[in-house]
Amino acid sequence: MLYRNIMVAFDGSEPAKEALVVAKNMIGDDGQATMHVVSVVSIGSLGLGGDLANSPTPGMQQIFPDMRTYDEAIDNAKKAACGQMRDAAENLLDGVECNVTFDAVVAVKPAAGICDYAEDHKVDMIVMGRRGLGALRAMLGSVSYAVLHETSIPVVTVK
Repeated sequence: MLYRNIMVAFDGSEPAKEALVVAKNMIGDDGQATMHVVSVVSIGSLGLGGDLANSPTPGMQQIFPDMRTYDEAIDNAKKAACGQMRDAAENLLDGVECNVTFDAVVAVKPAAGICDYAEDHKVDMIVMGRRGLGALRAMLGSVSYAVLHETSIPVVTVK
Protein backbone atom coordinates (compact mmCIF):
# COMPACT_ATOMS: atom_id res chain seq x y z
CA MET A 1 0.00 0.00 0.00
CA LEU A 2 1.28 3.42 -0.91
CA TYR A 3 0.80 6.07 1.77
CA ARG A 4 0.02 9.43 0.20
CA ASN A 5 -2.03 11.15 2.89
CA ILE A 6 -0.06 11.10 6.12
CA MET A 7 -0.73 12.88 9.39
CA VAL A 8 2.07 13.88 11.74
CA ALA A 9 0.98 14.57 15.31
CA PHE A 10 3.24 17.47 16.29
CA ASP A 11 3.77 19.07 19.68
CA GLY A 12 7.23 20.57 19.09
CA SER A 13 9.05 17.94 21.17
CA GLU A 14 12.16 16.15 19.92
CA PRO A 15 10.23 12.90 19.30
CA ALA A 16 7.64 14.88 17.28
CA LYS A 17 10.43 16.46 15.22
CA GLU A 18 11.86 13.00 14.56
CA ALA A 19 8.39 11.84 13.49
CA LEU A 20 8.19 14.74 11.05
CA VAL A 21 11.53 13.74 9.52
CA VAL A 22 10.34 10.12 9.17
CA ALA A 23 7.14 11.27 7.46
CA LYS A 24 9.15 13.58 5.20
CA ASN A 25 11.34 10.66 4.15
CA MET A 26 8.26 8.54 3.45
CA ILE A 27 6.40 10.96 1.13
CA GLY A 28 8.38 14.19 0.90
CA ASP A 29 9.33 13.78 -2.75
CA ASP A 30 5.82 12.87 -3.95
CA GLY A 31 4.26 16.07 -5.30
CA GLN A 32 0.78 14.56 -5.17
CA ALA A 33 1.00 13.39 -1.55
CA THR A 34 -0.19 15.38 1.46
CA MET A 35 1.38 15.64 4.89
CA HIS A 36 -0.92 17.01 7.59
CA VAL A 37 1.11 18.43 10.49
CA VAL A 38 -1.38 18.62 13.35
CA SER A 39 -1.24 19.95 16.89
CA VAL A 40 -3.85 19.31 19.57
CA VAL A 41 -4.78 22.26 21.75
CA SER A 42 -6.07 21.13 25.13
CA ILE A 43 -9.50 22.50 25.83
CA GLY A 44 -8.37 22.85 29.45
CA SER A 45 -5.65 25.31 28.45
CA LEU A 46 -8.40 27.62 27.21
CA GLY A 47 -10.27 27.54 30.49
CA LEU A 48 -13.17 25.77 28.79
CA GLY A 49 -13.30 22.74 31.02
CA GLY A 50 -11.11 19.80 31.82
CA ASP A 51 -7.87 20.92 33.46
CA LEU A 52 -8.94 23.93 35.49
CA ALA A 53 -5.41 24.60 36.74
CA ASN A 54 -4.62 26.12 33.33
CA SER A 55 -7.55 28.52 33.28
CA PRO A 56 -6.90 32.27 33.52
CA THR A 57 -7.97 32.22 37.16
CA PRO A 58 -6.71 29.00 38.80
CA GLY A 59 -9.58 26.80 39.88
CA MET A 60 -12.15 28.73 37.82
CA GLN A 61 -13.48 28.10 34.35
CA GLN A 62 -13.43 31.00 31.95
CA ILE A 63 -16.83 32.44 31.14
CA PHE A 64 -17.53 33.73 27.66
CA PRO A 65 -20.23 36.37 27.19
CA ASP A 66 -21.35 34.95 23.84
CA MET A 67 -20.57 32.31 21.22
CA ARG A 68 -18.63 34.78 19.07
CA THR A 69 -16.16 35.40 21.90
CA TYR A 70 -15.90 31.66 22.52
CA ASP A 71 -15.26 30.97 18.82
CA GLU A 72 -12.64 33.73 18.71
CA ALA A 73 -10.82 32.18 21.68
CA ILE A 74 -10.79 28.81 19.91
CA ASP A 75 -9.63 30.34 16.61
CA ASN A 76 -6.87 32.35 18.31
CA ALA A 77 -5.59 29.25 20.13
CA LYS A 78 -5.55 27.26 16.88
CA LYS A 79 -3.78 30.05 14.97
CA ALA A 80 -1.14 30.33 17.71
CA ALA A 81 -0.58 26.57 17.66
CA CYS A 82 -0.20 26.57 13.87
CA GLY A 83 2.30 29.43 14.05
CA GLN A 84 4.35 27.60 16.66
CA MET A 85 4.31 24.44 14.53
CA ARG A 86 5.49 26.31 11.45
CA ASP A 87 8.33 27.90 13.41
CA ALA A 88 9.41 24.58 14.93
CA ALA A 89 9.10 22.60 11.69
CA GLU A 90 10.42 25.15 9.19
CA ASN A 91 13.96 23.79 8.83
CA LEU A 92 12.82 20.17 9.03
CA LEU A 93 10.73 20.48 5.87
CA ASP A 94 13.42 21.78 3.53
CA GLY A 95 13.21 20.09 0.13
CA VAL A 96 9.72 18.69 0.63
CA GLU A 97 7.72 18.46 -2.59
CA CYS A 98 4.51 17.06 -1.14
CA ASN A 99 1.67 19.30 -0.03
CA VAL A 100 2.08 20.27 3.63
CA THR A 101 -0.80 21.56 5.71
CA PHE A 102 -0.57 22.84 9.27
CA ASP A 103 -3.68 22.48 11.38
CA ALA A 104 -4.71 22.50 15.01
CA VAL A 105 -7.64 20.86 16.71
CA VAL A 106 -9.14 21.50 20.12
CA ALA A 107 -9.85 18.40 22.20
CA VAL A 108 -10.21 17.31 25.80
CA LYS A 109 -7.70 14.49 25.24
CA PRO A 110 -4.83 14.64 22.73
CA ALA A 111 -5.39 11.07 21.51
CA ALA A 112 -9.03 11.80 20.72
CA GLY A 113 -8.07 14.93 18.78
CA ILE A 114 -5.47 13.00 16.78
CA CYS A 115 -7.81 10.11 15.98
CA ASP A 116 -10.73 12.36 15.07
CA TYR A 117 -8.60 14.49 12.75
CA ALA A 118 -7.15 11.40 11.08
CA GLU A 119 -10.58 9.93 10.44
CA ASP A 120 -12.10 13.24 9.29
CA HIS A 121 -9.28 13.77 6.77
CA LYS A 122 -9.11 10.11 5.71
CA VAL A 123 -5.38 9.86 6.34
CA ASP A 124 -3.60 6.65 5.37
CA MET A 125 -1.18 6.68 8.29
CA ILE A 126 -0.48 8.53 11.53
CA VAL A 127 3.16 9.24 12.36
CA MET A 128 3.90 10.44 15.87
CA GLY A 129 6.70 10.66 18.35
CA ARG A 130 6.85 8.73 21.57
CA ARG A 131 8.83 9.58 24.61
CA GLY A 132 9.87 6.01 25.43
CA LEU A 133 8.89 6.23 29.07
CA GLY A 134 8.43 2.48 29.41
CA ALA A 135 5.59 0.00 29.71
CA LEU A 136 4.25 1.27 33.03
CA ARG A 137 3.89 4.87 31.80
CA ALA A 138 2.31 3.62 28.57
CA MET A 139 -0.34 1.73 30.51
CA LEU A 140 -1.05 4.81 32.62
CA GLY A 141 -1.88 7.07 29.73
CA SER A 142 0.66 7.90 27.04
CA VAL A 143 -0.81 9.60 23.99
CA SER A 144 0.86 7.22 21.53
CA TYR A 145 -0.48 4.20 23.45
CA ALA A 146 -4.00 5.66 23.38
CA VAL A 147 -3.83 6.45 19.66
CA LEU A 148 -2.60 2.93 18.89
CA HIS A 149 -5.63 1.50 20.66
CA GLU A 150 -8.28 4.00 19.53
CA THR A 151 -7.77 3.98 15.76
CA SER A 152 -7.83 1.41 12.99
CA ILE A 153 -5.49 3.58 10.88
CA PRO A 154 -1.85 2.40 10.75
CA VAL A 155 0.31 4.24 13.31
CA VAL A 156 4.08 4.65 13.21
CA THR A 157 5.66 5.74 16.48
CA VAL A 158 9.11 7.29 16.43
CA LYS A 159 11.46 7.50 19.37
